[in-house]
Amino acid sequence: MRAAMWLCAVVCTTPVFAAERMNVSVCTEGHPGSKLVAEAESEASAVFRSLDVEIAWTQCRSAPIGEEAARQHWFTVRLRTGKPFFATPALSLDTLGEAFFADDRPAYLAEVYYEAVQQFASQRDVEPGVLLGCVIAHELGHLLLGPGHAPHGIMRAAWNNLELDEMRFGRLKFNSAESDQIRKVLEVSSDNASGS
Repeated sequence: MRAAMWLCAVVCTTPVFAAERMNVSVCTEGHPGSKLVAEAESEASAVFRSLDVEIAWTQCRSAPIGEEAARQHWFTVRLRTGKPFFATPALSLDTLGEAFFADDRPAYLAEVYYEAVQQFASQRDVEPGVLLGCVIAHELGHLLLGPGHAPHGIMRAAWNNLELDEMRFGRLKFNSAESDQIRKVLEVSSDNASGS
């Protein structure tokens, strides 16, 4: 009887549809600290898990590059010191990270400036690992959705107090249209990979 109850508990809690998956390699420049990186990966995973997408975090050296990376939806996030090379408004997310796009190729590479993230976090009373994870999620969002921004939420160009409060409580997410588009992009990729 106990075995039947245990089996029912396992079967009943197993989701009917498996989550979409993507690989993300984090490459570090300088010494951001393993604790900060782990907290950021955990936060970014939570943001994507809320739309039923699982992230497999991998070592930097294992990542494919170019079109193969884009085809497999294997993204690389470089954590860098310093700031971007171009001037941006102080509260713009462009001061914290950027995704790279080519006109005719899918995108797979983003950079996040962890020193700028830490400075922003201390000025705005946000946990650095949480902020770093949300910036990573934002840049991964660009790689999946393209270069545009939204008026609210994680894909907003500059986070205001509303987004920062949502971040503090773990509620800064993609909107429903963005979530649907991300799942669709990853689903098409999975279908193409299994058909080849």
